[in-house]
Amino acid sequence: MPIFDKLKSIFVVSEDAKNTASVEQNTTNNSNTTVSTTAPSEPIRVISPGQASDKFIEILHQVLEKNNQPGFDYLEYKKAVQSVAKLQKMDEENQFKTAFAAAQAMNVQPSSLTESAKKYLSLLQVEETNFNQSANQFLANQVSNKENEAKSIQNSIQSKREQIENLKKELEVSEKRLVSLKSEIESAKEKVDSNIANFKASYTTVIDQIKSDIQKMDTYLK
Repeated sequence: MPIFDKLKSIFVVSEDAKNTASVEQNTTNNSNTTVSTTAPSEPIRVISPGQASDKFIEILHQVLEKNNQPGFDYLEYKKAVQSVAKLQKMDEENQFKTAFAAAQAMNVQPSSLTESAKKYLSLLQVEETNFNQSANQFLANQVSNKENEAKSIQNSIQSKREQIENLKKELEVSEKRLVSLKSEIESAKEKVDSNIANFKASYTTVIDQIKSDIQKMDTYLK
């Protein structure tokens, strides 16, 4: 079995164990818990606790392997406990005691196992801090970039809205001017038509008067 798989088997509970624990827990809950029929006053936001990921376990594994202390320390002891659990059916206390019996042959003391485990905890806590800082920085960069993009789009939308409003105002002015021009055109046409009609009437009057005078002169001046 590869080292990573061994380490994963140490720190990640198997699905069978999870299912067994889940069944036992459900049995206990069903026997001791009364289901409430009262609806919550407000919706409850459920936050996922997350799941163990091979990617992150591999990262943490590399940290532990890189800093694995010489000799028989917590990591070797934990592997021994796991091996005992697989070979023999016994409760957890006896698993730990049986694995420690083998460790005692190498002059390993409980305090040394505990101290080495605490050192590994400290190393992993540093990794957690670094990961959180990196995650927060990444989130900040992502949010900042998207906020800048959102602001740019918002400004663009506002600018286009202002352009639309200006175009609406210009369109309204143009439409009013068009109506005014059509009215002016009709008024001009009516005025011209009226002047043409008046001119023709006046022309006819003058022409008829001259023709009448010619007839009169031909009659009266013989």
